[in-house]
Amino acid sequence: MGIDMSPPQDYDLSTLTPILMKNTHTRLAPLITGLAFTLTIGALAQGPPPPLGPPPVPPQNQITPAKAILGKALFWDEQLSSSSTVSCGTCHQPAAGGGDPRNQGDMRNPGVDGILGTPDDILGSLGVARTDANGDYQPHGVFGHDRQVTSRATPSNLMGAYFSELFWDGRATSEFTDPLTGNVVIPSGGSLESQSLAPILSSAEMANDGRSWSDVTSKLETVEPLAVAFNLPGDLSAALAGGVTYPDLFQAAFGTAEITPVRIGLALATYQRTLVPNQTPWDSFTSGNQGALSQGQQAGLGAFVSQGSRCNACHGGNLFADNQYHNLGLRPISEDSGRQAVTGVFGDRGRFKTPSLRNVGLRGGALLHNGSPSIPNLNSLLAFYDADGGQFGANKDPILNNLNVPPNVRPALRDFLINGLTDPRAAAELPPFDRPNLSTERIAPPIEILQAEARSGSGGFTPQVVALSPPHVGNPDWKLGVYDGLGGANALVTVSNSAPSATIPSFSRVGGGLVLNGSGPGQGYATWHREMPSDPGLVGLELWLQWRVRDMGARGGVARSPVVHLTLF
Repeated sequence: MGIDMSPPQDYDLSTLTPILMKNTHTRLAPLITGLAFTLTIGALAQGPPPPLGPPPVPPQNQITPAKAILGKALFWDEQLSSSSTVSCGTCHQPAAGGGDPRNQGDMRNPGVDGILGTPDDILGSLGVARTDANGDYQPHGVFGHDRQVTSRATPSNLMGAYFSELFWDGRATSEFTDPLTGNVVIPSGGSLESQSLAPILSSAEMANDGRSWSDVTSKLETVEPLAVAFNLPGDLSAALAGGVTYPDLFQAAFGTAEITPVRIGLALATYQRTLVPNQTPWDSFTSGNQGALSQGQQAGLGAFVSQGSRCNACHGGNLFADNQYHNLGLRPISEDSGRQAVTGVFGDRGRFKTPSLRNVGLRGGALLHNGSPSIPNLNSLLAFYDADGGQFGANKDPILNNLNVPPNVRPALRDFLINGLTDPRAAAELPPFDRPNLSTERIAPPIEILQAEARSGSGGFTPQVVALSPPHVGNPDWKLGVYDGLGGANALVTVSNSAPSATIPSFSRVGGGLVLNGSGPGQGYATWHREMPSDPGLVGLELWLQWRVRDMGARGGVARSPVVHLTLF
């Protein structure tokens, strides 16, 4: 059947309503049912309630201003990670539709075969470099000493509060339990709380291999909130004025200063429940403002609900998602168990959660669970569906059969999806979607690697540096790692407060007595830890650091790493 391209004025909301509400929570039905296009401009001027209502809130975690501001601070604080380099917001930015704007070709997970550059590669999100329980850098079998990449693409968090399960496989369930005791905290409606805690101990996303909740809570008890962030929004600046600490924020939110994983989860979920993207042109349109969607966007809406494309079959209702799981035939189902890992049902193998299409126009690439390098944008995604999904048909959802999304309707459909479903507040990161800037967004990068100052050693290997930890004043564990040195050799760190010359005569020894792990050329690695003094007078100080490794295979008997140039902040 062809796509319905009839003029927009011929559409009757009463005929669209049953289609749009397909497979959507029945409690949301009244938000669309009964609405008509006869609402006057005068009535609209008085501010009709938004069609997308507030998300459900479990009675065990009612929203309060103090809890929401604590959650906002935690969500954007890179210090929540073991390396102080990754926050929740690093991978979930409003201007990217709640996803990760950093997704680039080099952000690849090798997939199940463990080999980069093969068809099962996944475009994930950059996490942390692998470290042990002591915070020492450790080589990874695939990523080496580089930051790890997650095994699935980042889903949007902006609509997370509306779903009964979260993550692509739904493993964050409605029941929220205390990770320390196993006691049920929220028996139903706590999927956002469940989801909020998982990345914090993930060795790939935010943690080292042996991180515990005690490590997390102890760190929050001592660090300055958002110390590595800048340009804080007004509400966070006000809340943190006068040297407010995390214990102070927990005191305000929960009545005592105790920091626990349960309270962290409750606060993070509370903040995210304030992120309701309900000021889209679509929301205005369903409130009765026929002019909110352009003629082209209304034509795109017609294509969206047509019998040919059937986008609404999985993306129906005001959630623009069915809260279900589907196999799109992207890759062989053997490569990722998907929903089966949670249910144990073989028929769920390879199935993944339908994402909401709200703010999809901000997402860029990585639209599907595996980032799908072959589907970098909406146009390629529509072509993918026009071809009835992927080529791997085992267990592919029959709903994909006989779709019809031809090229001539895609511009209007994209227009509706991109412009009609985007909340301008999210796009511009205006309240409630405002945020601080992260340390990686500083105009002047806090860490610069000067490769020209390196000197190779045995086997032609040049010691390389790992310098990911932000050099902020008061950082209790700033560290500098080295790898590709001569295993078993003595090494030290040198430092200067001026730029190096060709011979670097001004460098002074600051860290010595280290013996590189490993054995043989190119196998040595180590980590030097340093506490940055909590002295405001050090802010702006520039330093140049270099590893030197005793190696008789190097000129002068010393191999040198590149120089690390950093500015304390």
